[in-house]
Amino acid sequence: MEGIRKPDTGLFEIAAKRCGTGLERGGWMVGDNLVADIRGGRTAGLRTIWIHSKRHRGEKHQADHIAADVVEAIRLIREATP
Repeated sequence: MEGIRKPDTGLFEIAAKRCGTGLERGGWMVGDNLVADIRGGRTAGLRTIWIHSKRHRGEKHQADHIAADVVEAIRLIREATP
């Protein structure tokens, strides 16, 4: 526990540091929560993929991509990464 929660950018900074990098290098946030995951990731400067479900159909979002599941999200990341 870090004492902070998404969408606080500090949590994304901690995660990047633990991966041996920083937010300035970019990256991806994949998640199903439009506020914590998508808005938080975009605020942190990350590209985002929203895993949506039927219960969220038609909801407005600012995700870079939408995926039905994690497998599709991985495919989208691989296609977008040279």
